[in-house]
Amino acid sequence: MEVQQFYYDNKIVKKFLYATMLWGVVGMLVGLILAFMFLFPNLTDGISWLSFGRLRPLHTNAVIFAFVGNAIFAGVYYSLQRLLKARMASDLLSNINFWGWQLI
Repeated sequence: MEVQQFYYDNKIVKKFLYATMLWGVVGMLVGLILAFMFLFPNLTDGISWLSFGRLRPLHTNAVIFAFVGNAIFAGVYYSLQRLLKARMASDLLSNINFWGWQLI
């Protein structure tokens, strides 16, 4: 009996982990700017697109959907292949899932 060897698709897991780190940094930097706005209320006077009301949704959405969502997808892609002992069916669909989630 011949033993078949296969490889897990770790490229998509790495993509989601890198995106998790990137969006985590973006979300935390916006949160840091918001914290400085509490300390220095006149920090962004005159710049309407840097107002608290516009930065707060960016911070919460970046942390909740981008950071946590990418981490969940990385965990799912990592664990699903090992639990099922099979590679993902299509690299194309995995990449569509990755880029579609980044565009949302």
